[in-house]
This record gives sequence, structure tokens and C-alpha cells, in this order.
Amino acid sequence: MKSALKIDQQATYIIRVAGYLDENWSTRLGGLKISSNSWDENTLITTLSGALVDQAALFGVLKALFDMRLPLLSVECLEFNFIP
Repeated sequence: MKSALKIDQQATYIIRVAGYLDENWSTRLGGLKISSNSWDENTLITTLSGALVDQAALFGVLKALFDMRLPLLSVECLEFNFIP
């Protein structure tokens, strides 16, 4: 049987947004690590990475980023713990 992510389990994510986000926002954004770097000379990219307890927490982070008007570039699930 193939393992599948469920909405109520912990997973590790990388989220990228266009624009700058200070590391001080980490607590408000689920404790994710925040780092910013330049994509090119005109675009600053912020990367958030780390584990979130479930997809409700992921949606909370995404809503907070939306409320801050930071355009979402990508969301990637890196790993999760399979619970049968």
C-alpha cells in the first residue's frame, strides 16, 4: 500500500512568496524558519520552511501571507509521517 498524506498529520513544507518578510514573523507563521534572498535584481523572494502540525496550520500560514499581500509563488510538501 502506498502511503498518503492526510490533512490531520504533521508535514514539512517549503513556502515561497514574492517580497520581503522579516524573521520576526516566524512565531505568527507557525514557527517556520524565514529567509529572504534575491531572485534577480528586481525581485526579492522569502522562503518559509519547517514542520507544521497539520494542514489547518498550513492554511493558517497561507491566510496570514495573503492578509500581508505577499504573492504566493510555491508550496511544497517535503516529507510527512505516514499514519496508517
